[in-house]
Amino acid sequence: MRGFLKTCICPAAGLLIMTSCLSSTKTDGGQEPVSFIPVIGMDVRSADSAAFPEDMDFGVWGTSGDGELFMDRERVSFDGTGWTTGTAYLWPEDRQLRFFGYAPYGHNMYLETDGSLTIEGYDTDGDSGELYISDVTPMLDKDCGKVYIRFSLATSKVDFRVANGLNHVTSVKLEKIVLCGVYVSGSFDSSAEPRWKPSGEKTDIVFYDSSSTGISDDVDREPEFFGKTLNIIPQQSRPTVKVVYSFQTADSNWLTGQENRTEELEAEWQPGRHYTYTLTLTEGIVKHSPGIGSSASDDTATETE
Repeated sequence: MRGFLKTCICPAAGLLIMTSCLSSTKTDGGQEPVSFIPVIGMDVRSADSAAFPEDMDFGVWGTSGDGELFMDRERVSFDGTGWTTGTAYLWPEDRQLRFFGYAPYGHNMYLETDGSLTIEGYDTDGDSGELYISDVTPMLDKDCGKVYIRFSLATSKVDFRVANGLNHVTSVKLEKIVLCGVYVSGSFDSSAEPRWKPSGEKTDIVFYDSSSTGISDDVDREPEFFGKTLNIIPQQSRPTVKVVYSFQTADSNWLTGQENRTEELEAEWQPGRHYTYTLTLTEGIVKHSPGIGSSASDDTATETE
């Protein structure tokens, strides 16, 4: 018989308490193996497995309605045809199960005895990447077929577009974009509100640096994406953005190392949201306007300050 850690779930509150376990051993009845279809931020009734990256393994817990643990942080991978665990878990003949999980599996996510999920030391600078947490599924039985698990992004996404707002005889090349004064590390606790607790000191994040390639990119009149999109801990912050650039007028050579800053962004980054800041280079200060969109789409709705 396959062994499990011992836990139990309180159906009303969704909390886990240490108790007994549920066997997944195959019986003469010949149960079907449990398999999954993960989706991200979509209606599970209309989504398919293509909505979830096939190269991203995820972890799953499964519990019965009467408080027994069926799966304990099991790794689920795409095998070319579907999403399954390394060792088959077979549906119980007479029990219903519910499932919840996180992605990607590489995060050190833990299930506490009170049922909360925690991660310590998430680090933006350490390329921790996206963190997804799923909803708890309804109670399901062996006749349900594949188990749909809907994941939501627990981090925020931030990136930048830049436009030349100087006079029409001035050409601009971008040298650097730096987001100044944000928390890059912290802890996640699904039982707390807010769920994220930043830690350490505020720091600066470089989103674009032409010195890494030796080539400065032209900044046009229409906003264009520069740099990278980065997952950042949701937080209330008042960062600024520093832009370093070169410019040339009709009567001058290129003047390098020019630096302008935005006013405070008054950012309040929420989980699952994508924040795109449009930076317009003007004399003396960089004007900024935020676009805020769903993490499931690259589309943004611009709000001008």
